[in-house]
Amino acid sequence: MIKIGVIGLGEVSQCMHLPILSDLYDIYEVTAVSDISPSLVSFVQKKYNIPEGWVNAKEMIEKADIDAVLVLSPDQYHGEYAKKALECGKHVFIEKPVTLCPQELEELIELKKQHPQQIAMVGYMRRYAGPFLKAKEILNETPMKTEYLRFRDIILEAPFFVGQTRQPFCPKDVPAEAIRESGERRRAQLDLAIGADASDEQRKTYQMMTGLGCHSFAAVRELFGAPTKIHSVSTACGGEQVVVVMEFEGGFLGTYELVNNQDIVQFDAAIEIFQKTRKVHIKYETPYLRYQPAAVHVTESTGSDTKTTCYGPDFHDAFQTELRQFAECIQTGVQPKTTLEDARPDLALFQEIVRVMGRE
Repeated sequence: MIKIGVIGLGEVSQCMHLPILSDLYDIYEVTAVSDISPSLVSFVQKKYNIPEGWVNAKEMIEKADIDAVLVLSPDQYHGEYAKKALECGKHVFIEKPVTLCPQELEELIELKKQHPQQIAMVGYMRRYAGPFLKAKEILNETPMKTEYLRFRDIILEAPFFVGQTRQPFCPKDVPAEAIRESGERRRAQLDLAIGADASDEQRKTYQMMTGLGCHSFAAVRELFGAPTKIHSVSTACGGEQVVVVMEFEGGFLGTYELVNNQDIVQFDAAIEIFQKTRKVHIKYETPYLRYQPAAVHVTESTGSDTKTTCYGPDFHDAFQTELRQFAECIQTGVQPKTTLEDARPDLALFQEIVRVMGRE
């Protein structure tokens, strides 16, 4: 049994990680939780019968009866808590993005080298989703030249879904000073990442990329590697709408679309791979509703004959799959595919996207 401590008890933690950890009772025992809201800590402790509650995350890491830490806090604290976990001999799972700025990530990578037996895993859950893994298997078993790539996140955010399903507890006792310090810390890390002179639109786009885009870019990178060139970046609505045109090794183009300010009830997140006579379509569903059916569709055309094969439905929860993988890594000592080093190209790419924005 792995004794685990959870840092950050907000919406994502309440809707995904805590229920999943409860489901995985034969693998994990949540023995401690931490959040800056005392009422939220108390609520989660009572709901899940968790013995230890802390408002100071670093003290929890130092003193609680835990083997591993889940870092689900706001992005600007990921590096600090992951560093503390490694220094205290704990395994650590860090929700994406691993950090906001590459400089902090490099510090973590160097620290991790001093703790080779510990597991440090980044939560790129879409790379553990069944349809993604099936698509990768198909692409590897029957290789074909990719001609074009399209991937996107055109989505409605959480409130609509959680309003009808799993309502999170929203605390009213977060200290004003903590809110102020959190904003200042985020601003300082964005200054390090993209420059203190970056425009508000560049800052918003960078945050869109690290907050949502990194899921899609990391998945595409696992299939095709990082883009070799960013041809153009177009933005609107202050950076909340983004279209990136890029080139990959082999000379084919790819486009990424991010639209995160719509109120249409849909979650259009997908990767479409065009290979002349074959198209592979990976579709992701909203993570705020668990155990939804997902599938990968493969369309093949030869002359006048065309067929579409559906692989699925797959009802596995990608968050649960990655947490099972985290446990397996702890038990076997094998590092996951989503390591600290693995996250490095994504932050570099997002810096380049912002640089191209400034050039145009």
